[in-house]
Amino acid sequence: MDRWSGLDEFVAVATCGSFTGAAQQLDTSVAQVSRRVKTLESELGYQLLTRTTRNLALTPEGQIFLGHARLLQHAYEDATAALRQRDSEPTGKIRLTAPVMYGEQYIMPLVHQFMCRFPSVTVEMELTNAQLDLVEQGVDLAIRIGQLKDSSLHAKRLSQRRTLVCVSPEYLQQQGPITSIRDLARQNCLLGNAQYWRFMDHGVERHVKVTGTLRCNSGWALLDAAKQGLGVVQLPHYYVQDAIECKELVTVLDDFTPKEEGIWAVYPPRKYLSTAIRALIDFLAQSL
Repeated sequence: MDRWSGLDEFVAVATCGSFTGAAQQLDTSVAQVSRRVKTLESELGYQLLTRTTRNLALTPEGQIFLGHARLLQHAYEDATAALRQRDSEPTGKIRLTAPVMYGEQYIMPLVHQFMCRFPSVTVEMELTNAQLDLVEQGVDLAIRIGQLKDSSLHAKRLSQRRTLVCVSPEYLQQQGPITSIRDLARQNCLLGNAQYWRFMDHGVERHVKVTGTLRCNSGWALLDAAKQGLGVVQLPHYYVQDAIECKELVTVLDDFTPKEEGIWAVYPPRKYLSTAIRALIDFLAQSL
């Protein structure tokens, strides 16, 4: 048997969750996909999928084989990419993911510029604040902010994020100056998902628990609340910089600003990146 036979079909079924979706993705028939997967299972001597009239799921053996199958696909892509590298114009599809707000405001406008420059490139972007498994989900490139947890991935630093504490001038006039971290104990702090705010105090990182009357997982909502004088907010600079320039907000506790965090382009450990992915990473790094 051709050792590759059925591998692409199996990965497509596992990714799409159905034989119909896999057939559409591979531009073939459902019968052909089913036949190839059955042949693969027969050659391996293991059942990879459990099928009922309503559900399809990976067996434990299928879950093990899926990760290796995706690596085999990447290895084949690397081998072909190595032949056409360097001098060729970027072309092909890039699967990309980024945090929702940062992706909407900063990454996608740059991706659009990149696509105008290289019209042979197609992009599939998933904006999500969840950290996707790049190998498992077939993602070529992820934009991540802060400390990187997965050391098996490759990364290139694109930019950095500063975190600022801001209030409206009206709030500051009513409540008085905020010059020390200790002053936050008597302030109405506008909270996101974190229980603590980060600061640097004489070279030592401190995590300060804060309280307040509003908690929301939207940075834009917290920004609006701060502009309306509801309280003190700690947000990345790209949320608040326009409001600071317009004097709707002022910064406080600047002497305690935490260390800048990296903004990264992260990609799976592959020997050869396609020309398109490499060019996009370089373009983002230059632009940001």
